[in-house]
Amino acid sequence: MYGDTRKIMPKIVILIPYCPLPIDSGAKAEMWKHLGLLREIGDCTILSASSRPVGTPWSNKNLAEVRNSGFKVILRENGILQRLQSIPGLLYGAICTALGWNRAFGHANPYHRCAFPLKWWQKNTKDADLVVINYSHWASLPFNGPKAIILHDLWSDVMWGGASTETHDLSTCDLVLVISSDEREKLMDRGLSNIVCSPPVSESTDFELTDSVGIVGSNNELNREGILWLMGGNGSIPEHGVRVYGKLAELIPTSESQFEVIGKYEDSSQPYRDCGIIMIPTASGSGVQIKAIEALSAGCAIVARKGAMRGIPSSSNAWIEVETPGDMWRETMGLRRDSARRQHQGKMAKLYYKQHLDAHAINEKTRKAYADLLEVR
Repeated sequence: MYGDTRKIMPKIVILIPYCPLPIDSGAKAEMWKHLGLLREIGDCTILSASSRPVGTPWSNKNLAEVRNSGFKVILRENGILQRLQSIPGLLYGAICTALGWNRAFGHANPYHRCAFPLKWWQKNTKDADLVVINYSHWASLPFNGPKAIILHDLWSDVMWGGASTETHDLSTCDLVLVISSDEREKLMDRGLSNIVCSPPVSESTDFELTDSVGIVGSNNELNREGILWLMGGNGSIPEHGVRVYGKLAELIPTSESQFEVIGKYEDSSQPYRDCGIIMIPTASGSGVQIKAIEALSAGCAIVARKGAMRGIPSSSNAWIEVETPGDMWRETMGLRRDSARRQHQGKMAKLYYKQHLDAHAINEKTRKAYADLLEVR
């Protein structure tokens, strides 16, 4: 009698603080990317939360979609004991929010640290072959086996609290995945060596390089500063305005005639299909701007404020870098008028994407990093 020759898949447990669907933010897109890669190499169980602290409601539709995609989902219990244990963190969060201390939610803040009880974590990971944790807040959770951490942000760059505890907790992980080359270099300078750079991915697309101009973004503080900076340039685009996509459009006053409000869009490629020229006025922040990678993958002609293309290898020709709002308007208008120059810039963007940000290459490198932990390549 022949034995069962079916391959035994490793058991992988992934901690995510909230539902990754719908994919309406860069962090959710990154979560879904990693979930897909992990599903290729093992049987995956998601641990998450459906209420505060940190969690948001999982709708029945989203829960069913995640499960139908091949994942088991276990949501944190919200019994009396868990509610009592979370009170200090909830109070901390409420006080800091009321005082406007947005930078008080760094790596070791109690709001995040108390979100997932140790016993619940240990019960649900005891049979796992690999655990993968999203966000560094929970990097210190113990596990007797390989542990990977996905850093959507390096909190010591943008929040209060310093780098000491963050570095110590990350040193307990066998693999640290970062989204930018800048973050990789910073962690290596701190003495960490188990780091893989896995930037956001965007599949290559080819659209007609129109002379329409677009800006893409949410309405967060950093994007708000960027659009206000651009408005200060007193520029104008003749014939039709700059199209503004996403929640950033909510910040455009009706008096700003050089902008055309588009707002919400369903297809992530729509801005780049509509617009052959993309302006990126947001320069502050950490990590990588997904809109920059999307524009490169579509081969758009890009005009970027200095600092906007952070976290990816530098380039002298894949985008046009400017330092003032006036320069951004002038370069953008020049690309509108000059079709040959616009086509050249689009070609340079696409070549850069293929060399540094090819989605297939990034996914394969990331999958291999996980597989190496399990030795199942």
